[in-house]
Amino acid sequence: MKMKRITSAGTSITQSEIDLVSDAIKYGWQDRMSWYIDQFVNEFSDYIGVKYVLPVAHCTDAIHLAMLAMDIGPGDEVIVPDLTWVASASPIIYVGATPVFADVDPVSFCLTASSIKKVITPKTKAVVVVDLLGNMPEWDEILEVCDQRKIRIIEDAAESIGAMYNGEKAGTFGEVSLFSFNATKLIQSGQGGALCTNDPELFKKAKLHSHHGIDKSVNGRYYWSSVLGYNYNWTNIQAALALAQLRRIQELIDYKIWLYEAYKNNLTEIPDISLSGKKENVFCTRWINSVTLAPSLNLDKEMLVEIFSGYEIDIRPMFYPVSSMPPFKPYLHGKDIEIENPVSYFISNYSICLPNGYNLGIQDVKRICSKFKEIIVK
Repeated sequence: MKMKRITSAGTSITQSEIDLVSDAIKYGWQDRMSWYIDQFVNEFSDYIGVKYVLPVAHCTDAIHLAMLAMDIGPGDEVIVPDLTWVASASPIIYVGATPVFADVDPVSFCLTASSIKKVITPKTKAVVVVDLLGNMPEWDEILEVCDQRKIRIIEDAAESIGAMYNGEKAGTFGEVSLFSFNATKLIQSGQGGALCTNDPELFKKAKLHSHHGIDKSVNGRYYWSSVLGYNYNWTNIQAALALAQLRRIQELIDYKIWLYEAYKNNLTEIPDISLSGKKENVFCTRWINSVTLAPSLNLDKEMLVEIFSGYEIDIRPMFYPVSSMPPFKPYLHGKDIEIENPVSYFISNYSICLPNGYNLGIQDVKRICSKFKEIIVK
């Protein structure tokens, strides 16, 4: 009998989500077409602790809008971590700016003040600081460097809703911050994102670009584009789903912490591997738990993904360094980037992401860890 496949991700949908989405489908039209969007904006603003929230179709849209609102463009350089999901970097190229790849911390997998300082040039205009995998960097040090050098900060908190640094929530450190509600995220709406800021002018510019450059309040004409804009609108139905998830966020975070502890307890006997860490002053939501292998095991992430697949377990490889991919090669100017960013390349080569779905029970965790032990302890 074939064993049930353990998927890499899985959602948590309760009657609360079903009820709100059903209401949005039935009644969320005409004068109620933004009913759930407006509720989500208000509750998300309160949760994060920011004045302005702009919901968008994807978090990638939010990063793009942040750069447009900050007037980032040709001739500007934007620092971005080499170890991140590609969408943290792609919008830099969308606006005609140049991505500059910086290394990450070996514990948090996030940018550091020293890695930022290493790549600052007179052309540096901004930095995209990513709160990776539910973790957070040493924000005080980064804020000090960026303040001294007059570098603008975009906080990519897509993966770290609910995380905290020194008691302050992810999404409150950047001039603009961004979140994702992709189907794999801690709270999800299938697709979706949000741009957050306390700056009314940045919010206004981002909002104008998000809907075809149309702002009826400016000239009284609805179908008139004042600037070149985009179709980045979110839907009322998606907002209803995200709202129900937001109202359950502590329950969802608690599950992620439970899953981390379950992995930790069941992986302790396996030599030459390390479970993802964090700094003492960080509350990590453990959105995804990663494992890094010692090179002496002679296993890399692609090999592990293939081996686990044979056991009906879906393992995701760690992100590839953004600088290693073809679209970004023209921006390296001949640098041996693997030597420039050794931590990013090491983590990427030897790390995998364990299944992180809300559908996992303790027996699933034990099965995953048991197979891991079989692979490592031969």
